[in-house]
Amino acid sequence: MLKISKLSINSVTLEKVSFMRIVFLCILSLYVSAGFAQTDRFEKSKILNTIPVQNSTDTYALYLPESYDTSKLTAVVFIFDPSGNGKQGIMPFVSSAEKFNYVLIASNVTKNGVPYDTNFEVVNRLFETVFSTFKIDEKQIYTSGFSGGSRLATAIAALTDKIQGVVACGAGLAINKSVTPTKEMFSFVGLVGDEDMNYQEMFNTKNWLDKFEVANELFIYNDTHKWPPSEQIERAFGWLELQAYKKKIRPVDSVFVQSYFESQYKIADSLVIHNKFRSVLEYESIVKNFAPYFEVKMIQQKMEALKTSPEYQSEVTSRAANINEENELYEKFSKKYSHDILAAESDDNFQWWRRELKRLDLDIANAETTNEAKMLKRLKYTIFAGAYESSMGYIGAKKYKHALYCDQLLVYFNPEQAYWYYRVAQSYARNDDLKHTIRNLKKAKELGLRRFQAIQNLPLFAKFKQKKKFQKLFEEESK
Repeated sequence: MLKISKLSINSVTLEKVSFMRIVFLCILSLYVSAGFAQTDRFEKSKILNTIPVQNSTDTYALYLPESYDTSKLTAVVFIFDPSGNGKQGIMPFVSSAEKFNYVLIASNVTKNGVPYDTNFEVVNRLFETVFSTFKIDEKQIYTSGFSGGSRLATAIAALTDKIQGVVACGAGLAINKSVTPTKEMFSFVGLVGDEDMNYQEMFNTKNWLDKFEVANELFIYNDTHKWPPSEQIERAFGWLELQAYKKKIRPVDSVFVQSYFESQYKIADSLVIHNKFRSVLEYESIVKNFAPYFEVKMIQQKMEALKTSPEYQSEVTSRAANINEENELYEKFSKKYSHDILAAESDDNFQWWRRELKRLDLDIANAETTNEAKMLKRLKYTIFAGAYESSMGYIGAKKYKHALYCDQLLVYFNPEQAYWYYRVAQSYARNDDLKHTIRNLKKAKELGLRRFQAIQNLPLFAKFKQKKKFQKLFEEESK
């Protein structure tokens, strides 16, 4: 099946669950009684990108807010970027760190495609360093991540049972009976763009968490599959702030509650005309979250009136039809992919894919509604991401013919972008095909691939370096 490779904790055993909890709790016990490293040396209000992890070659990115005080216990957010880019992971969180006084920690080592056990070992080393360096409030430990990093953040929360809240961006949780969240385990707030390939998954995750009475919230916004913008991160931490008040972890800040209420109400109102379905979701969230602070009867009535309107009912019906169509189209593309990947080649020179992708683009351009267009864009990105993740997996497994098929397919999603022809050239090189390596490098060059001249010195192309046709390609570049 054509599916984006997702981190899974299905292989995590009960013994591993116990080990993770024991290690985490031991680290917490040690830091409570231990002395702390001198943290005055870390500059505040600046992302520090390569802080060493003790007793390893690992590093992490660090951000200390301006209000950080070395003499006081502090809240911390552990952030996991799917590519292991700590700085990239921290950037959307900076405004939230300043507003709510969080220390931000982002691993430069954990990433997608790495076994869970390996990532857990990295995380435990990171915990040991952070807890022995900073005075962390054990009641204010949070995790967050994007895509596969989101799954890792949630798995850590469930395994340790010591995380206060999770901000899950662009992906839900990998369900495993050994790490099923319980009502008191942690709070979960999901963020997902309405063109994100995991859009449906995030709704399913919310339904699953509701079933197990896990405190959770889901915020939707206009975007694709990428780290959310800082205002969405801040919105998520606003919700976690309310959870902290409810659990008496932080004193209630009435000024913040009023400001957050007004911002949420403004969002709900702004959606009434063009997206009643989402507007109702926002009003429901307001009623649920602000009832302890304000009279919400009028908002409840407004929401119920919206639900009975013909426009809302039409949106609900249309949304259900779009989801069914998305699933049916996905199965059609998956069936074709499964057929091709068995042979690691297209039996019609990708004619089927070219025709269907062209049709998909036309359907997006001619969609009757915005929501239908967004659904089709999600579908297209899902197929693209699945092929890309499959390619990376096949390369890692040294199944180079299979990787070549995936890379060839990726070109048809991005026919005018140099990078994807460069990927195909790399795949042909792994398969020792000089002719097609040169052909695709030439196309990448024509489309303006950056730093093209340096390619000739890469180890992957060393076996072609003495070939005249290969040399000629770079001689022309240097003229």
